Amino acid sequence: MKSSITNFVTVVCTVLLALSCSNDESLQKYFVNNSENANFISLTIPSTVLNINQENLTPEQKEAYESVQKLNILAFKLKDDNRTEYEAEKGKISSILKNDKYQELMRLNSGKHKGVVKYLGDDTAIDEIIIYGNDNENGFALIRVLGNNMKPEKMMQLMKVVNANNIDGKGLNELKQFFKK
Repeated sequence: MKSSITNFVTVVCTVLLALSCSNDESLQKYFVNNSENANFISLTIPSTVLNINQENLTPEQKEAYESVQKLNILAFKLKDDNRTEYEAEKGKISSILKNDKYQELMRLNSGKHKGVVKYLGDDTAIDEIIIYGNDNENGFALIRVLGNNMKPEKMMQLMKVVNANNIDGKGLNELKQFFKK
């Protein structure tokens, strides 16, 4: 009797473990799998690199700024000899972002530049913001904005501040140089 209970528990644990290990690609796995690929640049940038003067922020903007911890950036530089890989990688990202767990905030389309902003979490607290943009001349960039208890309405206020200022942090310069090569 004791042996059959042990066998039953072992089988249940094995099944649960197998079910919890998903073969679905996640953005985190995608970042890890491509961080060493020569066609990509991978950066982790703390939010402090944005160099935003907090004295000029409203309380809502300051709260949003303090809720952001870091940005994970993965960018693919399109060249003449890697267009096939570029198209395959775009397909992988599109497939990942189609997952229902990523909720869409906005879509961007300005002719040759296309993009999407999605998030993980709920309407009151965002765990992660995903920004994906591409154009068929330069490549694409995938940015994960990670933080604690980010609020959608306050993040939109912060985005206005970032857009209004000429943000020129060290990590962002590295990304600019990558696309200039």
